[in-house]
Amino acid sequence: MSVVEFEYKSGFPGLRLTHSNGDASIELLLYGAHVLSWTVQNKQLLFLSDRAVFEQGKAIRGGVPVVWPQFGPGPLPQHGFARVKTWRVGKTNIDGDVSVDLNLEHDEETLKLWPHKFHLTMTLRLSEKSFVQELTVNNEDSEAFEFTTLFHTYFTVDDIKTTKVFGLNNVTYLDKVDGGKTKTETNQSIEFTGETDRVYKDGGKNGNPLSIDGRIQIIASSTMPDVVVWNPGQEKAKGMADVGEHNFPKYVCVEVGHVSDAVKVGPNQSWKGAQEIKLLQ
Repeated sequence: MSVVEFEYKSGFPGLRLTHSNGDASIELLLYGAHVLSWTVQNKQLLFLSDRAVFEQGKAIRGGVPVVWPQFGPGPLPQHGFARVKTWRVGKTNIDGDVSVDLNLEHDEETLKLWPHKFHLTMTLRLSEKSFVQELTVNNEDSEAFEFTTLFHTYFTVDDIKTTKVFGLNNVTYLDKVDGGKTKTETNQSIEFTGETDRVYKDGGKNGNPLSIDGRIQIIASSTMPDVVVWNPGQEKAKGMADVGEHNFPKYVCVEVGHVSDAVKVGPNQSWKGAQEIKLLQ
C-alpha cells in the first residue's frame, strides 16, 4: 500500500495510489481532484486523450472530471468550477484499502461566480479490482444552496462500434442529439452508431448496476440516480480539438450524478454522492 506524490505534465502535482498486491493503481491530480488513470494488472481502464490540455482554467479530456456545482451550460462556466480548481490533500490511509481525501473550499474567485460558502471532500478508496469515489458537500453558508453534480467518467473500450452498455432498459431518458426529446430505452443494451448524448433519469437509482460489455460495472449511491451516456461520434469528434477523429472509437462515457433536478442543502447540512467501479473480468 502506498500514496506517493508525483508531478504530471505542466507541473501539475498529483498522487499515485498503489494497492498492496501491486497490481492496481490510480493516479489523480490535485487540479480538479481529477482521476487520470486506473490500472489493474497493467490494463488501463480509463481513457485519457492524447490531445488533452493541461493548463490552469482548462478542463482535462479524459479520466474522471468532477462536475460541480453545475452540470452542462448555465450561468457558471460549463460543468461548474470544481474541475478547474486546485484541491488540497487531506487524510491518507494505507491500512487495508488505500485511500485519500482531497478538499476544496470557497474562495474569492468562487464567491464571485457562485455566492455560497462550501467545503467539498473527495474521498478515493482503491481496492484490488475496484475503486470508490465519494463526494461530500458541506454547506458552510447561512442560507440553503442548490447544485447539480456528476462524475464524468471516461472508460476505455476496444471499439465504440462494438461496445454495449447494459442496465438501462425501460429507463426514461432525454435525447440531446434528437432535440431534447424524452424517450424510453427499449433495448437491452445501448449500442453506438453515431453521436450519442443521453441523460437517463433515475437510471442508477437504488444501486442498479450498470455495465460496459460485461467487463466494467458501475454502481452509484442512491443520491446519484441519473446516468449520462455519451460518445461524440466520428463527425463531432473531428471538430473537438482535444479529442480528434482518431480518438472517438476508444472510449465511452458512463457518468453517474444528480442532474435531472437540483440537490438542495440547508445551512450547516451536508450531502454525499458516490460511485463504485469494478473490473469484472
